Amino acid sequence: MLRFTPGSKAAYTNLGYLVLGELVAQTSGEPFDIYVRTHVLEPLGMTSTGFIVLEPSTWATPYQSQLTPLGMVMPLLIPRSILGGRDGRFRALRHFYVDGAAYGGLVGPIADAALFLRMHLGDGQLDGARILSSDAARAMRIIVAHSRQIEVGLGWFRRGKVRSSEFVEHLGGGVGFWNCLRLYPHVGLGAVVMGNATTYDHEAIVTAAIDETHTRRSTPR
Repeated sequence: MLRFTPGSKAAYTNLGYLVLGELVAQTSGEPFDIYVRTHVLEPLGMTSTGFIVLEPSTWATPYQSQLTPLGMVMPLLIPRSILGGRDGRFRALRHFYVDGAAYGGLVGPIADAALFLRMHLGDGQLDGARILSSDAARAMRIIVAHSRQIEVGLGWFRRGKVRSSEFVEHLGGGVGFWNCLRLYPHVGLGAVVMGNATTYDHEAIVTAAIDETHTRRSTPR
């Protein structure tokens, strides 16, 4: 049973991305992770990104503050095999994979994620490799559904207290990580922020980076 008429309201759900992953697999005839690697990661040169970490030593250690409601109940919510040692007011977590590639299984560095942003700023193309048609890439940035918590397009969205027509973004994280990919198409800028803590002020970091870069571009040399 639908909670509301499709297209009339926005709501974020990981289950929706799992469904989309299955649609990709069924339509292409390839497992979702293989399709992404073959048709997105490899053409863009994102050689250090994947659904399996080949060099675990390069994977950042995730941390969760113990001085939060989540931190207090975390030992009851996740397998003890994942819990690591304490470091001041933080508890470390051992590396783990999410059970569902389509809703957040990729692991990789900022440099690779920046290539993905550059492709979207290039309307679906990067250095001669076309991943999306220009029309499709632009359509993904159009907000089509709204709610109090979030407004969404095809993959890109805006949520929270900060909403501006100047950007679209995709946020994602979980226990021990929080990441942000943001596009400012009108000025040709993008920002990637990755942090190995469950929550932090990513908005201040993104805003400062974009403001500084835009100022440098605008200042005569």
